[in-house]
Amino acid sequence: MTSAPGGVRRESVRSAGLDATVQLLNEIYPSRVRLVGRTHDNGTLALNTADYRGVGADRCRMEMRFDALTDPWPDLNAVWLIKGRLGLGDRTGEHALTAGDSFLYSTNDVMQFHAQPLELVVVRVGQADVARMASRQFGVVPADLWPAAARPVSRAMNTHWQALSGFVRKTLAAAPSVAEHPLVAGQLLEYVAASMLAVFPNATMQLSHVQSPGDVGTATLRRAVAYVDGNAGRPITVEDIATAAGTSARALQYAFRRHLDCTPREYLRRVRLERAHRDLQDAGPGETVTAIALRWGFTSTGWFGRHYRAAYGRTPGETLRLH
Repeated sequence: MTSAPGGVRRESVRSAGLDATVQLLNEIYPSRVRLVGRTHDNGTLALNTADYRGVGADRCRMEMRFDALTDPWPDLNAVWLIKGRLGLGDRTGEHALTAGDSFLYSTNDVMQFHAQPLELVVVRVGQADVARMASRQFGVVPADLWPAAARPVSRAMNTHWQALSGFVRKTLAAAPSVAEHPLVAGQLLEYVAASMLAVFPNATMQLSHVQSPGDVGTATLRRAVAYVDGNAGRPITVEDIATAAGTSARALQYAFRRHLDCTPREYLRRVRLERAHRDLQDAGPGETVTAIALRWGFTSTGWFGRHYRAAYGRTPGETLRLH
């Protein structure tokens, strides 16, 4: 295991043989694995796992076959199968995955695995974090938010989940990791939670109407804007902004949409983009676009560059060279 104090926890492990593999999986994951059936053979397992502030990502390469049952998983786990085949069974039936498929584990059921030689990436996030995202967006959290295990709602969403899985794994696996930047950590968790709600079937997709949370006065909105303007360099959340403004996160979302035609998160990103623009103009010798982008929470220089050019008519590098 490798990790810095308070930083990303990383672990790289290998096992040889079926018994050692099952023991290793039971040491790392909270859901106990029990062998079933007769389809077992010895082989190897290579596992790289990383966790930070509510988000985890694992890459697994396995050269063996076995059948097993696991206890219900406490967190939400979504698989992207890169190579091989994997059978997953729960109360809804058998799900046969082939290379390129994605799948969200059920959190309520015992899961049955029919594993063959394979390679996959698993992204993990807490149910409570995703429920908070659902509450913020829809104003309510259905009692059974994740009724069953499922595949993505469309091919496009499957492709999105593959890209997200690779991005999250590489971000957490890198040492040092940009995920340890205080502005990035919270956004990474929100990105994963929001993507799970968009990609995999859940009860929020059945909500035909979300009632308005009521009007928010202009004084409340001014407090929210002032809080963002004064704290854009800190890892603040929508809940933090709502608390400072004296309202709920849902009402704040509604007010920003109605009066500013954006969400609180979009307004925060706009402010950070403006601060990054100012830093590029005032940059001293040796400062780079990447360092300034990261300072304001932009982990992707490509995303930063596209939005910067749309806002200011030139690339960040051109601004840096000009000034």
